[in-house]
Amino acid sequence: MAAGIRSSLAQAVVTMLAILATISVCLLIAPEPGPAVLGAMLCLTLSRSQLERDGRGRLEAGIALPFIGLLSAGVGLLLLDLPIVGAIVYVLGMFLSIFLRRFGQVPRRIGALLAIPFIALLVAPNPVPSTLHGVLAVLVPALVALVAFAFVTLFQVAAIDIRMLPRPVPDGPGAARPDASTPKPRVILDATTKLALQMALSLVAAFAIGFVFFPTRWAWIVLTVVVVAVGNAGRADVLYKGIQRVLGAALGTVIALLGLTVPALGGPNLPTVIALLAIVFVAVFLRPFGYLWWALFFTLALTLLQSFDGQRLGGLGPLLGERLEDILLGTALALVVAWFVTPVRSESMVRRRIGLVLAALQSRLAEQTPETAAALAAAEKGLAKVAAPYDAWRRFFRRSTRPRAALWISTTRESAALGRDGGSVAARSALGEARRTLRDPDHLQPALDKLRTALAGEPES
Repeated sequence: MAAGIRSSLAQAVVTMLAILATISVCLLIAPEPGPAVLGAMLCLTLSRSQLERDGRGRLEAGIALPFIGLLSAGVGLLLLDLPIVGAIVYVLGMFLSIFLRRFGQVPRRIGALLAIPFIALLVAPNPVPSTLHGVLAVLVPALVALVAFAFVTLFQVAAIDIRMLPRPVPDGPGAARPDASTPKPRVILDATTKLALQMALSLVAAFAIGFVFFPTRWAWIVLTVVVVAVGNAGRADVLYKGIQRVLGAALGTVIALLGLTVPALGGPNLPTVIALLAIVFVAVFLRPFGYLWWALFFTLALTLLQSFDGQRLGGLGPLLGERLEDILLGTALALVVAWFVTPVRSESMVRRRIGLVLAALQSRLAEQTPETAAALAAAEKGLAKVAAPYDAWRRFFRRSTRPRAALWISTTRESAALGRDGGSVAARSALGEARRTLRDPDHLQPALDKLRTALAGEPES
């Protein structure tokens, strides 16, 4: 726990330094709030994704991000001038950001980068400055993206060099790959294609409902669909993120309403800027501990940002209530599509991730090298990405009510910890049996229990 707090604090410090530096440069480029807010939003999103990239991944990001920034700026202008055309391009862009995952590590990383500016343009004002025109104005978003990337990379690399932050453990070539024992889809559409279709259908519904019934505030419906559905790891994951999104936004709205009574807050003044930076710092610090905290403080931060456009906080009360309605609607859309349209079973996603951990553990037992240690760490990180809803269930409900996937995850983690430094012949045999049992969910838990017992060196009962 202490190590986690130190790491989160370090990430918050590094992110805030990058944000301050980016905002300063953006104000020099164009002294308007649009580019500065876009730069801050990109720093927030890049601070998390870049921390998981090695040198090659950072280089790829530096090359791709300006072009992606130009694309997102074009989409933003289309959404303003030709909303239907902009919505079509936006849906296609988000579909592509997920669909690219199926083509390997480099397309996967490009897809992850593609989603970042598309999300940022929904919450930032128009990033094209009104004081500039022509090609120079269109190039500003690309330049802002490059500035944000440069400062995030600079401060993160410096923090890694002084051991303030851990070195990245990317999902690179060293990560274990599934073999024949790892569950694979038995349908025409694989999980990645299903998730991409879910995102596209959710966004089509969000844009259609927003344009028809909420023409002045459709962006929040679309944004909620994106943040709930992106990174979807099955129905349980969407439900868990949706609940946290709604609860966090509700708490943030209540706190924002209380803040309306503070006369000094509102507008681009020093107290508001200080409060905004403090809120962003806390949001980044608490982000690793749960999406609820991120949603809460993100709502507060955006409330203050809206006051930069001349809206005093006292006039934002009705707007906050409308925002909560939009968040509820967007969450419901994402849940309905995830549950009923090309659904991805959460258990299948968990078994696939467990298969990768077991494959990496088998390599680790066979050869004690830094490469196998890194591969095992990468596989465990992948398992953590699908484990959040099950970890929450284990915290809040009795053991007798836990879904079996929660027990699979717990036992796999224990086995990985026990086998990190090697194992016996019996353990290797049990590991092979566990990998073969991945296709049989009803018998997976006994096989994992046997593996944990063998790795612990305990006699079988």
